[in-house]
Amino acid sequence: MEEVNRSGQHTTEDSQASMDRTSVLSHSPDNPVPDVQIVGSFNSNSTEEHGKQWWPASSTDDNGDDDDDDEVVTKEEDQEGSQCFCCPKGSRTQILTFICIGISNLAGYCCYSIISPFFPEVALQRGASQTTVGLIFGCYAVVCVFAAPVFGKYITTIGSRFMLVAGVCVAGCCSMMFGFVEYMEGTTFVVFCFLIRTMEALGVSAYFTAGTAILTHAFPNSAAKVMGILEVFSGLGLMAGPPIGGLLYGVGGFKMPFLVVGGMMLCCGGVVWILVPQQDDKQERKKKTASLLSFLRIPTIALTCGLTVVMSCSISFLDPIYQPYLSDQFEMSPTDVGLVFLLWSGVYAVTAPAFGFFADIQIASRFMITGGMVVLTVSVLMIAPSPLLSDYLHILPVKEWVTIVGCVVMSLACGPAFSSIFNEMLWAASDAGIEDNFATYGMVSGLYNAGYSVGEFVGPIASSVLAEKFGFPWATTVFGGFTLFYTIVLVIFYLWDYMYFMHSKRRHTALSTEEDRECLLLEEV
Repeated sequence: MEEVNRSGQHTTEDSQASMDRTSVLSHSPDNPVPDVQIVGSFNSNSTEEHGKQWWPASSTDDNGDDDDDDEVVTKEEDQEGSQCFCCPKGSRTQILTFICIGISNLAGYCCYSIISPFFPEVALQRGASQTTVGLIFGCYAVVCVFAAPVFGKYITTIGSRFMLVAGVCVAGCCSMMFGFVEYMEGTTFVVFCFLIRTMEALGVSAYFTAGTAILTHAFPNSAAKVMGILEVFSGLGLMAGPPIGGLLYGVGGFKMPFLVVGGMMLCCGGVVWILVPQQDDKQERKKKTASLLSFLRIPTIALTCGLTVVMSCSISFLDPIYQPYLSDQFEMSPTDVGLVFLLWSGVYAVTAPAFGFFADIQIASRFMITGGMVVLTVSVLMIAPSPLLSDYLHILPVKEWVTIVGCVVMSLACGPAFSSIFNEMLWAASDAGIEDNFATYGMVSGLYNAGYSVGEFVGPIASSVLAEKFGFPWATTVFGGFTLFYTIVLVIFYLWDYMYFMHSKRRHTALSTEEDRECLLLEEV
């Protein structure tokens, strides 16, 4: 018979194995399926080591054994508050760590989003084409694509705290440097924009990967809740960046927004260095960690990385083309454009934490992803709106309120899909037999960051090319079709996985029944 231990792990008398988390009906620790031992089709790397669990475990075991006597984050602090993400139950170290990383995210996203209301127009005035503007927006994502998995792979070697502090400081310095490109023209302007954005990419990739891994390690059983609440800071940064950028640009010119926000980033780096303690990743530096290919061979992780790319692409494609469209079509000023971005980020910041709490429920995760993708498809088609809806079907008029409603619907769709991504990859890695430790959290964080960066690179470039050739409405139509296509792929994958899970369950039940009958016959003899 199967038993459930204190940490939620399942053990049997003869062998111990994990239930495949990739199924929609995968059971939770609070509702285990008895007498079932199934290793799903996607987990070819699964082993029969001590019972695998379907959520991240803390780095210390239940007996409290810890070989690192020098670590600052102690066993008691790590266990306290790890069962649920709640400030009263969290230790002071956990709370301070979360606040510091959250403030860094706020400053970082603010630094990223301040250029949206004014930079495309300034770049076009200095001789850059619309396609070049898209490349400037998305160039740092290319660096993040390659840098994030590397940082995740070697996070224990470099040191998570050092990576976090150094990344924040590098990003702040690059932001301040970007303000001085206003003294350049033509090719020189474009080249320095690319160089500074490339350096900024390394800093952003480093601190985001390290910060996510540190928080996942601090709250191992509440990854989605932590990510959802962390999105409040990210949403506030995205929300405050455009209006602050437009305001500072109107008051002090091109240089002012970058100097202010870059200085804020440097202050955050100092706060992080003072308040975030050393992490207990030293003891894992000599351990052999799983390779990047071993993660990508797990179909659930591969498809979830693709989902991250599609979600990021469907959001970031607006960055280089939305401001010119709103200015030309509806004669909006940079301040008004900033308010539109403010509305998007505000709705996302309010709703993301609630979706994060639901995303920790395993059975709800994939329903949230599918529903979010469907709503995202509708919202992308509403943004312009698509000529298919306005000119051919005559469903929606080309009005300012339609564009704003589409923007709000898009922000609502991002919450359920994004909040479920991180847990999906963590659960799949655990089911595949990959140990839940700091290195695993770093690798998952790196893959998530890399997938998001791919979307941030492809989205602005593709939208700039499409808008330059066919116009903004048809560009949104293409991206809406792309989102719909991937939604269909995910639905097919989830249905096939569900069918395989049920088939495996019935087969194992039949085998177990046959074995029980044989045992009874032997006892009677």
